Amino acid sequence: MGASLGGPGAALWGIVEMWGGADVLILQFAATKRALTRVAMVDLSSAAVTLEKLTADGHIVRGAAVLSAKPQHECGQWALEPLSEIHLGATRAYDDKHPLVSFVRCTTIEGREFSLPIAIAQKHSRGKLIYGTKPARAAKAASPLATRNVAGST
Repeated sequence: MGASLGGPGAALWGIVEMWGGADVLILQFAATKRALTRVAMVDLSSAAVTLEKLTADGHIVRGAAVLSAKPQHECGQWALEPLSEIHLGATRAYDDKHPLVSFVRCTTIEGREFSLPIAIAQKHSRGKLIYGTKPARAAKAASPLATRNVAGST
């Protein structure tokens, strides 16, 4: 996978970056809906490029989490934050010199949002949802029909 996403030697470079203790994005993805899944760990600072490449190549993101692994801490103190959504290419104002920048916007299952800048944007975009869990549907399915106000029910 490393060579296909970042060129020759990318896999080794990814290992070196992770040794530095930076946060990493863990992705579960597949080439098609029925294909076997693969798992990749990508330094968070290069995650936007990786997600753009996966999407451009037609891969489907099936799962994602951010691992905060600080080199000063024991592994028991590392934090794994599963993501509920990833939007690719959403735009917003960045600062006075860069009025519109495109981002990868990630949302954790706890609702915390963070963004990874991609590039200067020319026009506003809501971005494309490339990964999302569906907690709203699960909540609706869990509630019994008897508690709903259904027209014509007794």
